[in-house]
Amino acid sequence: MAGPGRPGPKPKRLYVRVVRWGETERDDQPAPSAVRAFLSELNRVGRLAAAGALTAPPGHLVVLRAADAAEATRILRGDPYAGVAGSGYEILEWDPSSLGVGVNLEPAPGRGSGRLTQLQRVTVVVRDQTAARRWYTEVLGLALRAADPDTGYLELALGKGAAALSLVAPSSAWGEPYYSEAMARLGVRTGIAFETDSVAALALRLEHARARVTQAAERQPWGGSAIRFTDPDGNEFLAFDRSEGRPTAAAAGRTAARPRKRL
Repeated sequence: MAGPGRPGPKPKRLYVRVVRWGETERDDQPAPSAVRAFLSELNRVGRLAAAGALTAPPGHLVVLRAADAAEATRILRGDPYAGVAGSGYEILEWDPSSLGVGVNLEPAPGRGSGRLTQLQRVTVVVRDQTAARRWYTEVLGLALRAADPDTGYLELALGKGAAALSLVAPSSAWGEPYYSEAMARLGVRTGIAFETDSVAALALRLEHARARVTQAAERQPWGGSAIRFTDPDGNEFLAFDRSEGRPTAAAAGRTAARPRKRL
């Protein structure tokens, strides 16, 4: 009779660390730098699956990979949120049968393995690069990140570390099919969504700049507002705010994907 099979490594499971506190603002919150360092280390060793703020009630959540509850507890020993007095702190096992399976159980690729680390820039095609640069900086408030007059490269961004917009003006000198392909991307719905601190104020700014609004500012089911508008070349963007609560990623995605109204 054959003996029992050789035991293999324990399968990885997902565990959820949830911390909740009763007040929106508290003086004993851990420093943001300490939280970022902790999450960065979890990600570096392939343990981090997701992390983010909770709103009702206020708190913070981390989803991590571990072989069992004991290992999950060891991994969380350096958690900056563990010392927040008067807060609820729980470590729970993720149950795919009831909470869904939309999280990858496999560890993230190691450093240097070709994994994507940052969204760097998105290209927007314009007719006149100089005029477009003026509009994007004066109306939308983007700042120059990089420019090369010799090659015509122009990159604008909202700040350090933010993804940039690369404004490209097609030239017939590129030849075909490159010139025609670039021109076909002029005046399209870009799919790019901005966040603003006030959709109402942005709407006024766009009105004063005589920009074309393709969908007027309106309240959204998750509480904020959204507006669609175009640049002078007809490239359409969406902007939203979080004035009444914080939309989930799924809610913001539904807003960005919703068909615009015909005006």
